[in-house]
Amino acid sequence: MLRDQLKGELVLPSDPGYQLAKQLQNTEYDRIAPRAVAYCESQEDVVACVRHARETGVAAHVRGGGHSYNGWSTGPGLVIDVSRMNHAVADGPTVRIGGGVQSLDALDVLEPQGRQIISGTFPTVGQGGFLTGGGLGWQTRKFGVGCDRIVSARVVLADGRVVLASADEHPDLYWALRGGGGGNFGIVTEFELRPIDAPRLTGFETLWSYEDAADVLVAWQAWAVAASDDLGTSLVVLPGMFGPGGKPVVKIWGVHHGTPGELERALDELTERTCTKPMHREVGAPGRYADVMHEALCGSKTVQQCHRTGTHPDAIGHRHPYTRQAYRLTGRPAGRGEAEALLTAWNPDLDGERYLLCMALGGAANRVDRTASAYVHRDAQFLTGFQIATRDEESAARKPREYDEWADRCGAALAPLATGSYINFPSSRVPADWESDHYAENAPRLRTVKRAYDPDGFFRHAQSIGEAAPAG
Repeated sequence: MLRDQLKGELVLPSDPGYQLAKQLQNTEYDRIAPRAVAYCESQEDVVACVRHARETGVAAHVRGGGHSYNGWSTGPGLVIDVSRMNHAVADGPTVRIGGGVQSLDALDVLEPQGRQIISGTFPTVGQGGFLTGGGLGWQTRKFGVGCDRIVSARVVLADGRVVLASADEHPDLYWALRGGGGGNFGIVTEFELRPIDAPRLTGFETLWSYEDAADVLVAWQAWAVAASDDLGTSLVVLPGMFGPGGKPVVKIWGVHHGTPGELERALDELTERTCTKPMHREVGAPGRYADVMHEALCGSKTVQQCHRTGTHPDAIGHRHPYTRQAYRLTGRPAGRGEAEALLTAWNPDLDGERYLLCMALGGAANRVDRTASAYVHRDAQFLTGFQIATRDEESAARKPREYDEWADRCGAALAPLATGSYINFPSSRVPADWESDHYAENAPRLRTVKRAYDPDGFFRHAQSIGEAAPAG
């Protein structure tokens, strides 16, 4: 029996902890009922799960932080959860992290050791999915995408073997794991990373009136492209339910790796470019990397409080409601007409929870050849997208068509600017050409690696390498 082979925990539908164990970050997938959830605590646990799934013919679903937008880390079979493989240690010139460690935990544990690693802009994202998909965040411009820092990865393959993938051993698998997406080639139980040199950061936040949204969006994008690599920044258009006085608002925030004076001058330049003044501008005191990132993403919550509710006695972190989204990578700043089209698609007159999000990329990430790793998007300057959500369970249960239609309109507005799509931020609607959209000229080599390491397609989800696009 699988339970007897595990150091970790096997949770079955009849067990008290099953309702929590089957949860992803998005509440939409609570309706999915896996046959079992295996919390693996060791490489041997993962091997046992893979062999059990092969021998019994049960589908395997690989899960780290549970943040898959489209629910690819769950299903009716065996969920192989690596979240308890969450160590993070300095090891000479490199850092070793467990395949399931979450971003905020890795930053917190490594801080006393004087090491920093690249993380995303949501605190509980698992590093395994983050890194294998590419790894974008506020450090992208300064240090490149997260997968560029991978030195090696220990991987459990579809046949139960364990290999070390690096530039010298299994180099094709090493290439594919750096941007080819999670749940494709094997289960990574440990990464070895080159740390980044970012001992201190300064956080900032500005708010702008929605009446100036088009000017601010155009100016912010041009500003971000021209700025020093020290700048990491995002822009979000928020609906009235989150804006001051019940009105929509534009928020620009992020971190800066340089001096406070350099940041102040950069923000002054942004104001000049917009030809308007922000409603609010706040620049924090310089602080330790882990502390500033934590404050920006968790606010006043402790590390344990910032975790998703139910995963720890003190955890109060929120889950995402029923969501539909359209995301693309864009290769240049938007012109005035294009910015207005994006805002029209977002629709300031619409009620409810929705966002227009944009993260600045470029910099060091774009100084790497497109085929050096599976992450091909070395011309992307922004990750841009839209999300709409409902917290009404009755509405979510009927999967409202108007949400898909809104996302489709937003996707159409993005299309003229798009250069591709990022596998970790997929749109709800999967296009027929998704493989080339995500991987471009790297797609054929990824299919070759898939055939070599997983010829039977054991690791499979709706958008895994070699899968046909699902209908709809």
